[in-house]
Amino acid sequence: MVTFFGTSPRSAKFLEQALKNGLRVDLVVSAPPKPIGKKQVLTENPTAAFAKEKGIPAILNLSDLSDLSDLRLGLILDFNKIIPQEIINLFPRGIINIHFSKLPKYRGPAPVQYTILNGDKEAWITYSLIDENLDKGKIITQTSLPLDLTENTESLYQKLIAKAASEITQTIDSYLCDRYHTCQQTGTPGVTHKLTTDNSKIDWTRPPQQIERLIRAANPEPGAWTETKLKVKSEKLKVMRLKILRAHLEANKLVFDQVQLEGKNPVTWKQFQEGHPSFSLS
Repeated sequence: MVTFFGTSPRSAKFLEQALKNGLRVDLVVSAPPKPIGKKQVLTENPTAAFAKEKGIPAILNLSDLSDLSDLRLGLILDFNKIIPQEIINLFPRGIINIHFSKLPKYRGPAPVQYTILNGDKEAWITYSLIDENLDKGKIITQTSLPLDLTENTESLYQKLIAKAASEITQTIDSYLCDRYHTCQQTGTPGVTHKLTTDNSKIDWTRPPQQIERLIRAANPEPGAWTETKLKVKSEKLKVMRLKILRAHLEANKLVFDQVQLEGKNPVTWKQFQEGHPSFSLS
């Protein structure tokens, strides 16, 4: 019996693709509905909604697992909650975590962003057994994916999800048949932290390569940004926030492709320049 833990759109996408690639999931563990939007409408999370659509039994509280007697192996991706040891102990073969880095290099919640920020030429997937310590469990196996160095965070997530979904059935089969021998993590550990609006402001003293990677790592959220001075209708200068959504390098020079002024829709860089010929960046 394989039990899948997940709550996010990404975990729902993985589950959908993994099922198409032959994975059999007998139970989904997710989270209860939450109020969403201005009207606070009670809404199921994407993974719970997908399980319902596919007719897969789901439970929405971890404590309910204690009532089940036929648990064997767990699988987790983007559950966004620490699994306590008493729940882990319910699974005789443990719970396999799918983590998008070569552990222990990028522990924590933002391995994909750090892969881009650091200019890595390949991304990794680690399949490991979870314990109560975040991303410190024994490794089952690790696989890699070459990068073309144009990926943003969302596009790289989608590539990694597709790869993980394509290989998870074979990974589980090999693990259950003891063809993999788990081992402790080795190497210097690193800890990642999600990019926020505060730490995504562009520092123009940085090399263009670093800025270009920040722009990709912060896309789609929170968005790399700078401040721009614009003339408004009163002809007074107004300081506004400008997100740099897409950019590329030409001869070691940063060239903007798409931007978004606060409160406005995204436009091409050419459109922005035409609409604000007297702008300045800071």
